[in-house]
Parts: sequence; structure tokens; C-alpha cells
Amino acid sequence: MEDVAEVGYFGRLRQFSRNARLYLLHVIGMDLIHGAWEVLFNLYLLAVGFDIRFVGIRIAVLGIAGSLAAIPAGRLADRIDRKWGFIIGDGGGAACALILIMSTDATMILAFSAVSACFSALHHVTESPFMAENSEPEERIHLFSVEQGLGTLAAMAGALIAGFLPHHLMVSEGMTLVEAYRWAVHIGIAWWFLSLIPAIMLKRYVSEEVAQARAEVALEERSGWLSAIRTPKTVYHFVVIGTLLSLGAGFVLRLANVFFHYDLHAHEQEIGMVFAAGSFFLAIGAFAVPLVVERFGEVATVVWTRFAAIPFILLIGYAPELASPETVVSLAGLAWVLRTTLFNMSGPAFEAFSMGQLHPTERATYIGISRLFGSAMAAVGGYLGAVLMSNGDFRTPFVVMAVLYAISTGLFMRWFESTSGLSDPSSLRESVP
Repeated sequence: MEDVAEVGYFGRLRQFSRNARLYLLHVIGMDLIHGAWEVLFNLYLLAVGFDIRFVGIRIAVLGIAGSLAAIPAGRLADRIDRKWGFIIGDGGGAACALILIMSTDATMILAFSAVSACFSALHHVTESPFMAENSEPEERIHLFSVEQGLGTLAAMAGALIAGFLPHHLMVSEGMTLVEAYRWAVHIGIAWWFLSLIPAIMLKRYVSEEVAQARAEVALEERSGWLSAIRTPKTVYHFVVIGTLLSLGAGFVLRLANVFFHYDLHAHEQEIGMVFAAGSFFLAIGAFAVPLVVERFGEVATVVWTRFAAIPFILLIGYAPELASPETVVSLAGLAWVLRTTLFNMSGPAFEAFSMGQLHPTERATYIGISRLFGSAMAAVGGYLGAVLMSNGDFRTPFVVMAVLYAISTGLFMRWFESTSGLSDPSSLRESVP
């Protein structure tokens, strides 16, 4: 193996496998439409006559369906070729989005939201294990970081499109607001289907690490839906940490565009710009994560980026109390960008750390369990957040989010502060013969 010091940042990027590079192309296409979808669909629901409470009910349905599908999806993802997890999950999600944006019936919207959550679960439980299996420990943090960075830039482009395209269509084509929302999403969905081409080109690959792990498991006689779990205490810790984050995030994140629109009176273009700016700086932060991990290690990177983000959560929620009507969107927008950048810098480090601590054969199952509880709690948080906001309380959701983020990060620090990640400099030096 090459000496760690001899291979720099860009050297690690050049080491990415063919599968990893194809997956990154797939991510760009997927997150482009996801960025647009996150801005548009809640606003579409409000435009066709639904209230904020219905938006909260839909978020709850997404969470419940995603949680119920998570463990079966994880077990399925551990049995089928990873590329089929992407093709089925993303192709099905695109089809559901096409139906949803044409629907005005509440039952239809809730039903296909549930179906789309099941497809999404299959994609998400496939994602991290795929990247772990298609990278070596010394380059893994780089792959997770580049994936988040490129995906975020694509989401930024999608948010910009969502912010400006509907208005352009209304002015130039004489469309109604609802028609403009639909056309904007249709354009994105066409790109969504095109993004499946790199996924189809993926080749089946079984690393030496995974082959050895599967051989070990094959010698044992274990059954049951939790039979894949090899390190139950570690899985428990990761699930608790993620569940608390999901509950806190549920109170705010899926309702952020509603908060900006109703409480701050921001227009679609302003919302799109705020989300796009958040995505841009998040991408910069993601690309910088390997450099931070190289200096501080995976655990410290996760802990301090998450703690640093918490004050900005509160600043977003209390911006109307601290700024004039003319500057409130700017203040809340700046706080949104800083929170998004700092907190999401922890994402690649946490994923690389968790995948490194888990047995290869339990990774997708762990993600399934994590999504089971995380999606359920996000659903609870989303519904309660929507109820609070529909009653005019836009502050409490941000307080709850900040408190739960602090508890989750404190537990992570307590449980793992003495554990080294595989991307830590000390671990990489020890791996050099």
C-alpha cells in the first residue's frame, strides 16, 4: 500500500473505481430533481388548496411508510445486486413523483406518497453499503464527501430551477401557478429517468472484505429478521443517535419552505435562493471534510460540526424577533446556510465512521433499522411541527430541534470519543505494512 503521506486529496479521487464514478454521475441526476422537488411540492399542495396540516399529515405518511419498508428493504438490499437497489428505488420514485404532481385528490396524494417512501427506502439502504464496498478504508471518507458535495451542488441547481422556472413559465407562457409547478417538475422528472443510465451501467463487485465477511456468515446457522446483526451494541448506539436527530429534524426540515413562506413572507424566488445558497456552501463543506478528518479524526469532526450548528438552528426560528421585516429573510437565510453547512459536514464523516465500525453483512440491515425508527420519529416530528405552525407557533419547532440535536451529539461523543475511525490518520498509518 502507498504511504498515507504520499497520496493527497486528488490522488484519492483518482483511485475511485469505475462503479464509484458511475454512481457519482447517477447521484448528480437524482439530486437535481430532489432539490427542485423539496422546494416545489409543499408549495404545490398549498397552491391547489390544501392547508399546512395536510402537509404535516403527508409528512407523517412518508415517515410511517418509510419506516415500515426500511427493514425489508435492508434485507432485500443485502441479497440483490446493489445496482438493482438504485434502479428499482429511483425508477419507482420517479414514477410516483409524476403521479403526485398531477394529483389534487387527498387520498391519491397520501397513497402514492406512501409508495414513493417505500421506493426511497430501498435506495437509501443501498447507498452507504455500496459506497463502502466500492472503496478502500483510506479513500472511503473521500468518496462519501464527494458524493455529498456533488449531490448537494445538483440539489442547489434544482432549487434554483424550482425558484425561478415557475415564475418564468407564468410570465412567458401565461400559465397558472399550478400549471407552472407541474411543468417545472415534469422537466425534472425527465432528468430523473436519465439519471438511471449510469446505475444500469454498474457492474457487480464483491470486495475481498465483503467476500470474507459473507464466508464467515455462511458457516453459521442464524435465522430471523435480525440475524444479520453482528454487533448489536454498536448498532443500538447508532440507531439511538440517528433517531433523535430524525425526530428533531422532523419538526423543521420538511416544513422549512412553509416557515419561510408563511412566517417570513418570502417569495418562491427567495426561498429557492436560500436553499440554493445552503446547498452551495454545504457542498464546499462536504468537499473539505477529508481535510478536516485528516486533522482531527472522524469522531471529533462529527461532534464539533454538529455542536457548532445548534445556535444557528435557534437563530433561524427567532429571526423574526431579531430583525426588521426588510432584513428578516436575509438573517434567517444566512443562519440557514451556516446551519446547513456545519451540520451536514458531519454527514460524510459519520457515514464513513459507522460503515467502518459495522460488519459488512449487517450494514444495509442496520440502515434499514435506523430508517425504521428514524422515519417513524421524523413522521411524528413532522406532524407535530405542522400542527404547531398551523396554530401560528413557528418558534417551538426550532427549540425542540436544537435540544434533540444537542442530546444526540452528546450521546455520540460519550459512546465513541475513544474510538478511532478507519479514515483517521492513526488508523491509516497502522495499516501501512
